[in-house]
Amino acid sequence: MSWLTDLLDVYGRVLRRAFDLTLKHWWLGLVAIAYVGAFFALVVVAGHLGLVGGFLLGIGMAALISSWLVLVGQVVRNGRVTIAEVPESFVVHLFDVITLLFFRSLLSWAASSLGETYAGIVLDLAIAVFLNAAPEQIYLGRNSGLAILVESYRFIGQYWIEWLPVNALLFVLFTAALFVVPIQALGIVLGGIVLAFGSIARGLLFLELTTSSRRAREFARRSAG
Repeated sequence: MSWLTDLLDVYGRVLRRAFDLTLKHWWLGLVAIAYVGAFFALVVVAGHLGLVGGFLLGIGMAALISSWLVLVGQVVRNGRVTIAEVPESFVVHLFDVITLLFFRSLLSWAASSLGETYAGIVLDLAIAVFLNAAPEQIYLGRNSGLAILVESYRFIGQYWIEWLPVNALLFVLFTAALFVVPIQALGIVLGGIVLAFGSIARGLLFLELTTSSRRAREFARRSAG
């Protein structure tokens, strides 16, 4: 089963590289925690501002996500990122993230309007699956607007067997860090580190899948052997 050998080889290479980069940039875990804390602080403030608060919350959330994508993108593409890059990172992908959040909210509203029906559940699941690679499409695929949604759909359609299993594993690790670790503070710190590791691993896997073919990887593996 050459496809399984290729898949395990890709996973091993990507996860090892993600582990090394996470160790090197351990402080990204703290940034993740700070950004989550900032978001919840925005939620509290926005709750007292009515409609204006909702608008500001959306902008603030998009800015935090933009910054995170920039930081992770630098690590994935260049193997390094510094704290000095944080201030400008909040606006780099701001428009694209706002666009993604807007259309995702519309799709989620459509799913919720169907209630707990079969159609509603299927639509909700489809949104979670086919938009799963949207963040990588923004900072690695360099797509914008509706192309983000379209290209994420195409990517998942082509690479779902490589993409979804490892992302499910990363989700389990993140959930375990937050809810299984008995000491809450330690769990939060581990959760931030796992989030950084998972984001880097996703980016590396995205590049691996989109810049090489299974046949090319198999040829390289045989040549190395």
